Amino acid sequence: MRLQGRLLVNGSLRTGTIDFEDGIIRELAFDEPAWDEGSLPIIAPGLIDLHIHGFGSCDPLQDLDGMARALARHGTTGFLPTLFPAQPARLGSQCESVDLAASGKQEGLASPLGLHLEGPFVNPASAGALPLDCLATPSLQALREVVGSSSAGGRGIRTITLAPELPGCMDLVRELQTLGIRVSLGHSLANATEARAAARAGAVGVTHLYNAMSGIHHRNMGLAGIALTEDVLFAEIIGDLVHVEREAFELALAARGPQGLCLVSDALSGAGTGCDHFHSYGREHLIQNGAAYYPADSNHPQPRLAGSALSQLEMVQRLCAQGVVDVADALTMASSTPARALGLESERGHLSVGARADLIVLAPQDLALRQVYVAGAEVRGA
Repeated sequence: MRLQGRLLVNGSLRTGTIDFEDGIIRELAFDEPAWDEGSLPIIAPGLIDLHIHGFGSCDPLQDLDGMARALARHGTTGFLPTLFPAQPARLGSQCESVDLAASGKQEGLASPLGLHLEGPFVNPASAGALPLDCLATPSLQALREVVGSSSAGGRGIRTITLAPELPGCMDLVRELQTLGIRVSLGHSLANATEARAAARAGAVGVTHLYNAMSGIHHRNMGLAGIALTEDVLFAEIIGDLVHVEREAFELALAARGPQGLCLVSDALSGAGTGCDHFHSYGREHLIQNGAAYYPADSNHPQPRLAGSALSQLEMVQRLCAQGVVDVADALTMASSTPARALGLESERGHLSVGARADLIVLAPQDLALRQVYVAGAEVRGA
């Protein structure tokens, strides 16, 4: 199969052709820029979402295949199914269930690339939308209840979000590093010293930059400040321009560039459905301007942000339409950088010979999705 267009290669769009066969990219060829190159489609790697709780009315616990099918139709070809916190033994059981479902993945679906656990070892004072009664006290014993025995393979867990300032969490950072599980810092009130110590001990990520974390002050650089200065930390950032306003997004870009930021959806199951309200995990959610909220109640007079209702590609489209970032940088943050964060850059997230042929084809003007290929096979309904 051969496609022609402007190819996203090494962070830039270059006019050329891409050939793929048997699910693998076989050849790339580049042409001299032409006067009409702006009319050519944009061809980019399939997008990779490091933080997503649900999509298309599906969530990882109830219908992982349905979620993966819906994501592929929206241009995301790899993802980390993200679980909300639960008590350690229960969370470990949930991980086993989702990992088993992921092992039976069908063709033509987005690939689950391991689980992301958003807790339970996070700071109750910075829990955000996470349920307080499901958080747990950090300890090696509690961690073992989550990840299982050494022969359990970590129950498919790829990333755990934790708060490094909590007593016992630094022990978890070191233990998770030995287990090969990524540590992401989030839902945290860590100061600069605590955040930097976690990075030195092996933490490699920051969960939804700016949200539910200590912020930036010129005499108190919290976790957000360290995320903007520590190159060893890949920082997730939600691109709906609701969770993070334009100016803060531009600050992150100026500090880290597209190679240090991973565009994540933090989407809930109502995303990708077109609905204006939905129920998830026993709670009602409202959708406004691409974000999901808990409705106001007697304890909270204003709706509260609970997650996003946009796909990664919709975030790319929104960011580019509003001039926050150019197309190449937005697509890099949604594909190549997440692949590097997972150590999968030789296989996914890049248009290079030998990589998987996970591709998206976009209209040149509005970035509308024209085609999706997963391992070289076109996804129907995309």
